[in-house]
Amino acid sequence: MGSKHSSARAQLVYPGYAMGWYDMFSGFYDRSLEPLYREQRGLAANALALAPGHTVLDLPCGTGQSFDEIAPRITNTGTLIGVDFSAGMLAQASKRAGLRGWDHVHLLEHDVRTLDPSALATAVSAPNQAPPRIDRLHVFLGLTAFPDWEQAFERLWGLLAPGGRCVVVDVYADKPDFQGRMVNLVARADIRRRTWTPLERLATNYARDPLPSTKQHGGQLYLARGDKPESPDPQLAANSSS
Repeated sequence: MGSKHSSARAQLVYPGYAMGWYDMFSGFYDRSLEPLYREQRGLAANALALAPGHTVLDLPCGTGQSFDEIAPRITNTGTLIGVDFSAGMLAQASKRAGLRGWDHVHLLEHDVRTLDPSALATAVSAPNQAPPRIDRLHVFLGLTAFPDWEQAFERLWGLLAPGGRCVVVDVYADKPDFQGRMVNLVARADIRRRTWTPLERLATNYARDPLPSTKQHGGQLYLARGDKPESPDPQLAANSSS
């Protein structure tokens, strides 16, 4: 027993070369780069303030690197939905969840720009039922790489339940040096993006803190967190569902 994997490819797609790179990259990502982010993943899970029974949306979940921190904290009474647009990354994530016997982990292959409640319902094998309530939104090293990243974040924010919490972890460099440019190249990213700004604008109880960083990260890692107001902006909700 292990994770369930649904595929919901959308018409809007990332450039083929980018997804092909991530599929290839998935085979050696954990060995080559994941140790650089292990401590930060634990800090992100702490900031999520997880509890048994929570439903967590982890996007992009990659090879499931954050599952070890998230899945045990929500226990098998909770639900962890890992979404990525790379089939190779999801194959590794599925292996990880299967080895640990995490039946409450569900995986979905989907473009963030078209992710909607019906896709999440499909991910948890409930296509004809109400979509799951998303209590926590975890976006780790995603916004620097997403196409149309601001609109993508607003779509994710629209999926988060009122009163839910969002944690964003990413890297920033105003003027990337050689290592920063290499990070951009390898990750198909743009670390010059001020990716915390949408959360800062939308959330209550917002905070942003620096995380332990080394030259290998290419810039300053940060953790931003905030809660979704109990009464969300109706205009934003309309935009997110359109």
